[in-house]
Amino acid sequence: MRILHICYSDLDGGAARAAFRLHQAQRSQGVDSHMLVINKCSDDPFVHTVSGMRQLRIKLVSALSRLILRGQKTPNTVHHSLNLFPSGLLREIAKLAPDVVNLHWLGGEMLSVGEIGRISQPVVWTLHDMWAFSGAEHYDDDKPSQRYRMGYSRESRHEQHVGLDLDRWTFMRKQKVWAGKSFQIVTPSNWLADCVRQSTLFAEMPVTVISNCIDHNVYRPLPRELAREAFGLPQDKQLLLFGAMSSTSDPRKGYHLLIPALQQLKTEGGAEQIELVVFGASRGDAGQVTGIKTHYMGRLHDDISLCLLYNAADLFVAPSLQDNLPNTLVESLACGTPCVAFNIGGMKDLIVDEYDGKLVSNISFSQLGYALSSTLRHENRKELLFQRSLSCRSWDQVVKLYCKVYYAINR
Repeated sequence: MRILHICYSDLDGGAARAAFRLHQAQRSQGVDSHMLVINKCSDDPFVHTVSGMRQLRIKLVSALSRLILRGQKTPNTVHHSLNLFPSGLLREIAKLAPDVVNLHWLGGEMLSVGEIGRISQPVVWTLHDMWAFSGAEHYDDDKPSQRYRMGYSRESRHEQHVGLDLDRWTFMRKQKVWAGKSFQIVTPSNWLADCVRQSTLFAEMPVTVISNCIDHNVYRPLPRELAREAFGLPQDKQLLLFGAMSSTSDPRKGYHLLIPALQQLKTEGGAEQIELVVFGASRGDAGQVTGIKTHYMGRLHDDISLCLLYNAADLFVAPSLQDNLPNTLVESLACGTPCVAFNIGGMKDLIVDEYDGKLVSNISFSQLGYALSSTLRHENRKELLFQRSLSCRSWDQVVKLYCKVYYAINR
């Protein structure tokens, strides 16, 4: 059985990395897996991309799409995708002749809503955010309007949204074009599966929860002293690690809550031995604002550097306000480094009990600060966390679950 994973990129972004890891895992287990992307970053010969002219066309219509989106004014800062213009990618799919098409992140006009509806092969759709069953938005508002549950009527529109209601228009296009179309939905978290079941658009679609996988030969516990030496980080401090794509600039990542939490620790005298390490940003003022020495590592693209950095840390903090199943937590736990996060999205699928770190029940910087302080006092359990990660997110286990889905849909 030939599987074709379709994602805008193979490595650029969290969804892309999760899709690429699944593709790698499947090939390692003997599955005839391929990827089709617009932005190819790896040298994997089984990752296919389109011609330079087609890439240029897709980028041009994507720019046009962003201009149209300016007609909708919302406080929602998350990415929006109209997927309005046909990209011609159906011809590329036909050339690769897959038995099953596994969709992933399709923004940037990679596939229009109409083209998605015309895919002739059985479709498995791995959701990395809420776009598939929402309007144009990839996540609901920070103060959820939950229009994906109520339907995108004029009455359900958020009072702070003005201008064109492109979310409603995109939702209605999906509803019309995908009528009678069946997708097998896979979500990495139980939270996102519940959103699918409660949605107007996908409530009748079959949904299976399968975690993102991780290569435990790469992401694994290493000596902390060696990892710190590699980055020139101090050996005698407790290192708190924070990072993501656009870690300090994306409001959903919660950096604005981490800073006052650290200020609180400093004020209360609980930060004498703590230093902050940030990746995903090259500079910032956290050190000056909090009084806690901060190391900025920039953007790390390779797995070895990321593995070393997780191993250098005593604790990883993810104060995200919206997230599905973040790769950062998956990676950190595989390296045996505990995590602290707010109890939102798929975080409780990863932080199950105190061994994994701590879930913060209320979104407040004071409770976040308390959780950081209390978790840093826990004893080192790196090998235990690694074994727990191996038991539920290993390549062979995740591949078996996906193959079960593929065979069921391809009967």
